[in-house]
Amino acid sequence: MRELILVLAPEGRDAEVIGSVLGEIGLATRPCSDMAALCRSLGDAVTALILSESALTDAEPLSAWLDAQPPWSDLPVVILTSRRTRQASRGRLAFFQTLGNVTLLDRPLHREALQSAARAALRSRERQYRTRSHLDEITRATDRLEERVAERTRALQAEMADRRRAESALHQAQKMEALGQLTGGVAHDFNNLLQGIVSCLAVLGPTVPDGTPHQLFEAANRSIERGARLTQSLLSFARRQTLMPEPTDIGDLLSGMSSLLERTLGGQIGVTIAVPPGLPAALIDRAQLESAILNLVINARDAMPTGGRLSLTAFVAEIGRDGGGSDPSDRAAELPAGTYVAIRVEDTGSGIDPSVLPHVFEPFFTTKPMDKGSGLGLSMVHGTATQSGGGVRIDSTPGKGTTITLYLPSVPAIAATPDHPAHADGTRIGDGAGHTILLVEDDAVVRMGTMAVLESLGHRVIEADSGEEALAVLSDGAVIDALVTDFAMPGMNGAAVVRNARQLRPGIPALIVTGYADTPDFGEAVQLLRKPFSPRQIADCLAAMLPK
Repeated sequence: MRELILVLAPEGRDAEVIGSVLGEIGLATRPCSDMAALCRSLGDAVTALILSESALTDAEPLSAWLDAQPPWSDLPVVILTSRRTRQASRGRLAFFQTLGNVTLLDRPLHREALQSAARAALRSRERQYRTRSHLDEITRATDRLEERVAERTRALQAEMADRRRAESALHQAQKMEALGQLTGGVAHDFNNLLQGIVSCLAVLGPTVPDGTPHQLFEAANRSIERGARLTQSLLSFARRQTLMPEPTDIGDLLSGMSSLLERTLGGQIGVTIAVPPGLPAALIDRAQLESAILNLVINARDAMPTGGRLSLTAFVAEIGRDGGGSDPSDRAAELPAGTYVAIRVEDTGSGIDPSVLPHVFEPFFTTKPMDKGSGLGLSMVHGTATQSGGGVRIDSTPGKGTTITLYLPSVPAIAATPDHPAHADGTRIGDGAGHTILLVEDDAVVRMGTMAVLESLGHRVIEADSGEEALAVLSDGAVIDALVTDFAMPGMNGAAVVRNARQLRPGIPALIVTGYADTPDFGEAVQLLRKPFSPRQIADCLAAMLPK
């Protein structure tokens, strides 16, 4: 930066002489004609001022500029005066001091004194410039520090929010796990109760006379079916249901359900089913999917008490890594990227209030009257979809309707296997009747009912109330054609019974009856039958196990 000294000395050739003397040491000067011209030239680039005392008759503009200097600036001012004048006016000297960084030079001026005063002013101004530079660096460093503090604060806030979400998710998962264990245990015990009733009614069925007794008998069976659906919902919610996923043709499934759906909806609600050709198969437990769709249809029906329209649409949904689909309406939370078969159930009903929407998949949450719903329908749908590797999305607008979309894993379709051939009497037992069955069941009522069912199918039954007793029967050398065992029993469970039984009788056909547990992995074929089961179901299982 080139130094610049402003000179205000209007008497004679003083300004010219001052400029010449300072020019000898390389300092640049700019003469000013009056105080107004000097004030217009002031700025940070000015190194110093040299003023004649006689020019300070109107110094208020200069005093105002000097008072307004930034903190780093204290502009050096050299005033040319005379000793006689200063002695005559002490008040004038005090005024000079109010101008700040003032140096007084007495006339007549000596070249060395003027040059020395100018150099001193230059050094003082350079120190001020360095101070300004340091202050600027401190300001920039402070700004950077504040930015880093702000960035770190935002990062910490994000980490804390993530931690709170993780803790909330963990708390919810722990709560759902505890509730699931309780629910699964209740469902298992309830299935045992239903199984005892089912078996006894099945054996008594042929003896029930027509008329009112038969109507009551059918009402009891319908109640059992409702109880069975309830336990399935409980187990699906608790994720304790043993799913049997298989490639399922969604078009075939929906077509097969069309008449049931029409009867369920009644005459005031129109239903349309749209499945595009070439749709991939969905890997899902067919019975659970049918139950989930029926739950959704019943909810839609209840939302349209005066009638409306219901549509079931199947399509392929491509979910990207960000959880979004090619169609914005295909977005599904927490779904891994991949190809899914989606089933969209859309109604024109009353819709769901936004405050209620976040809770609809919670167990036992319902807006229906107490006798109209258990609050497990949507939680069962959610449990079935997520347990199968898919997900659920719900969208609703009050007064306009609700759309629920199931996302199911997609697999290539395979040819369906033919059903077991039926006999003329309608049963599919085959020629396996008349075998000896070892029945293991710790519940006396369930054991008695199951034994009666097996005997009604033409089998001979040896009963055992524990795994230890069953193994003792096998050790005694009794002729046993198949083993039917409950899974959840005190001491030795059904899995251990089958494992130990096959050590005594390698390859013995085994059927595990369960109302709760997952399918054991034995490495060999083991039939699994869910409680409550009908005589037809256990007959089909035995027919598949036993030699023809």
